[in-house]
Amino acid sequence: MTSTTKLFAVTEQSGVHIITPHGDALSHRDVDVQREATMVNDRLREDNVQRLVVDLSQGNYFGSLMIGILNSFGQTVKAQGGNMVLSGASTDMQAIMKVMKLDTLWPMFPNRNDAIKVAKAWKD
Repeated sequence: MTSTTKLFAVTEQSGVHIITPHGDALSHRDVDVQREATMVNDRLREDNVQRLVVDLSQGNYFGSLMIGILNSFGQTVKAQGGNMVLSGASTDMQAIMKVMKLDTLWPMFPNRNDAIKVAKAWKD
């Protein structure tokens, strides 16, 4: 179950959904970004996703629009009784997330494999 849009790749591995943004949204029209984010959020709801990893390794920096979208993914999963973690954030992005206190909402892991291990351990 893999789907790809211009901005996001969505895959599943061992019962964990993984969203990988293809860089920041700055080079795309806001309306296109919002449309794709809505599509991904709809899929999270349809699949009743409980375990979500967002892999940030494909970009060094994500702006406020993308951070808001990632937060919406986390809120969607949380509303369904699930959890989200972040992985692969650059050092700069980690610092931004800490300033915004998003690291207290969504735990961060250095790489996708570590994040998947944690997510797989969550109970339904």
